[in-house]
Amino acid sequence: MRGPAAALAILLLAGSTAAPAPAAATPTAAQSRVRQQAEIDAAITRMPPRLPGATNVFFLGFAGYGEQRVFRKEAELARRVFGERFGSQQRSLELVNDVHDRASYPLATPGNLRYALERIARRMDLREDVLVLVLTSHGSPEDGIAVTNGRLIDDALSPRELRRSLDAAGIRYRLIIASACYAGIFIAPLATDTTAIMTAADSRHSSFGCADDRDLTYFGEALLRDSLPQSCSLESAFASTRRIIRERERTEGEVHSNPQLYMGARMRAKLASLNRRLPASCAAGQAGKQ
Repeated sequence: MRGPAAALAILLLAGSTAAPAPAAATPTAAQSRVRQQAEIDAAITRMPPRLPGATNVFFLGFAGYGEQRVFRKEAELARRVFGERFGSQQRSLELVNDVHDRASYPLATPGNLRYALERIARRMDLREDVLVLVLTSHGSPEDGIAVTNGRLIDDALSPRELRRSLDAAGIRYRLIIASACYAGIFIAPLATDTTAIMTAADSRHSSFGCADDRDLTYFGEALLRDSLPQSCSLESAFASTRRIIRERERTEGEVHSNPQLYMGARMRAKLASLNRRLPASCAAGQAGKQ
């Protein structure tokens, strides 16, 4: 894998008869890394202290493919939806690749993800708290999640690299959403008793809706917009998402993407114990397991 490329210096010419002005210093990879880490530190410092005596939920979004804004929009919606559901809005961080805007968020790179996980873990009670991690990008069965940002970044995030980063941070309770083609490859390497994983497709099929004229992928739209806000549990939200996508793919003549759900037993119990904002229809004792 290749790491982030150093930013290109801009050569300013003073004129045809004048000597060229000295080129601006090109930041080294180390300098760029330090600057990115400072942005991540600043965002995490702004998070309020965790509430004692309760399971706190933290959110980390990762929009990997910078050439299409649909992934940024999906990560931003995920932050809002899970923030409303679990009260994580102020304990949220986004890592975003966007070729049109490289200033609003720290960049989505495997290194920044690893660093962000380490820093978020320091704010968590690792015995109790939950991390929601949303990955949205293109994907491949060989490399995992695509990580690109024009000429600046050309990389990938593999399931095993993600597992190593989570384990190194010590984060036990993990809800992982992988919205990408072939995202089912993330399940086996990441499955633990304290992990839940939703994927937009199985390990052998593409998912759909990654177009420049869309705000969300088919999976993101079905889960984040149409299902989760109205569902009493994550599992019922996934079942609704799967039905919506299957019908849409049938209507459009696409090969079914076959979204997947893995739910560890201890993670299911943890989610059931969370303070969460449920739809009004769930109030009369109908809240499902979450």
